[in-house]
Amino acid sequence: METPESMQQLEKLFHEAAGLGPRERSDFMARVRDSNPELVVELESLIAAHERPDGFIDSPVYETAAESIAKAQPALVAGQVVGHYQIIAPLGKGGMGEVYLASDTKLDRKVALKLLPVEFTNHKDLLRRFIQEAKAASSLNHPNIITIHEIGEIDSVHFIATEFIDGQTLKQRMKRARLKFADVLDVSIQVASALEAAHAAGLVHRDIKPENIMQRPDGYVKVLDFGLAKLTEKSSQSKVLDSEVGTMLRGHTKPGTVLGTVDYMSPEQARGQVLDQRTDVFSLGIVLYEMAAGRMPFAAATSVDALVSILEKEPPPLYEYAPEIPAEFQRIISKALRKDREERYQTIKDLLIDLKTLKEELSFTQKLERSKPPRSSAGLSTRRAATE
Repeated sequence: METPESMQQLEKLFHEAAGLGPRERSDFMARVRDSNPELVVELESLIAAHERPDGFIDSPVYETAAESIAKAQPALVAGQVVGHYQIIAPLGKGGMGEVYLASDTKLDRKVALKLLPVEFTNHKDLLRRFIQEAKAASSLNHPNIITIHEIGEIDSVHFIATEFIDGQTLKQRMKRARLKFADVLDVSIQVASALEAAHAAGLVHRDIKPENIMQRPDGYVKVLDFGLAKLTEKSSQSKVLDSEVGTMLRGHTKPGTVLGTVDYMSPEQARGQVLDQRTDVFSLGIVLYEMAAGRMPFAAATSVDALVSILEKEPPPLYEYAPEIPAEFQRIISKALRKDREERYQTIKDLLIDLKTLKEELSFTQKLERSKPPRSSAGLSTRRAATE
């Protein structure tokens, strides 16, 4: 059982181990296994994440990818042409490279055009696996999942053309104002619905976060960036295959590799363990908590502290920051954020059912309240007179 003392001890051990050389650290870890065996797994996870190339623990994989591609190939300017796509303007640096607003000159529509890192050209097997999984993502036909129009290559430049979403990310929306609970519930249901469709097709997203959720002006939510998505085995366990494509900038991954964005990782993801759809359940639980509370459930000053919190610490009760939130929604989040994935929702579908049931119950209650006849002023006057 995690305690404030064990948290402090874990952090102390991490800082001690981080400052040691390989041989000294090996001896140090051996002593830790003898004296604090219950902390060894978490400590090894923190050290492994800390030593990712390019300071990976402090830099989300998408940002790292964008920085790499920005150095590797020149930015395009308005008017330039890539195949039948004409560049209109840069949209920013997203997962898997530079993203541009472009015009599809064949179909006369706007698209978001992503140019993939040149590393894909140098790793044929990696590129093949990426295309395989991108095709799987493109087969998803769901209103809450971004549509992939085309995957191609022109002059050794690999690209992905997706629908252009004219809206704002959930991250941007939360920065502007606190969401009303009705909006929180609506967004939650739409994102869960998208993930249910992805999981049914054998895809685990692995990087659910507010930056990867967009909302159009008409209220429709779109889940973006399946750049870390994994095909799963067609088995009851739906475990992630060994061919990890998400780390295209670091070659092939293997057990122990940490993928995703630290603040939204599941405990098993932080440990580099084999993942299944329950990792998306946990990440979505973090997003739900953040929308409702206006703060992160595992708020921390550094990425290392965030990992420690995700692995060891329970989030503050939601009612401390949002007392108006229904108790049932708090229960849903609490179940989604169980550190032991066996105690979590076992499928996104189960979580979605609870969200929809809550929405129906709240809607019924509201209708019931509206159906009550208003108290007449005459009746009030009569009762007052009778008591005087």
